[in-house]
Amino acid sequence: MKHAAPKDKHFLLRRELVSVLCRHQESFCAAELLAVSSQLVGNLIALQDETRMSPEIAMEIVLQNIEEGNRTAIAGLETETTAA
Repeated sequence: MKHAAPKDKHFLLRRELVSVLCRHQESFCAAELLAVSSQLVGNLIALQDETRMSPEIAMEIVLQNIEEGNRTAIAGLETETTAA
């Protein structure tokens, strides 16, 4: 699968989505935020045009980006720890 480098518009959308989740972190526990976000991802997978993207490719995109999100979060935690 081709890997596409994220563009500024991708970072902006991600920041906006994180902002929405942060606004609700007092009302929902982390597991609930994860559950709702996961359902949204499931909806987005279901809405893909199967003539352009197979369900397997959609899931590969999801898995690769979960892994990247984990790497980024861990790197951020390591940076915070060394800066403190």
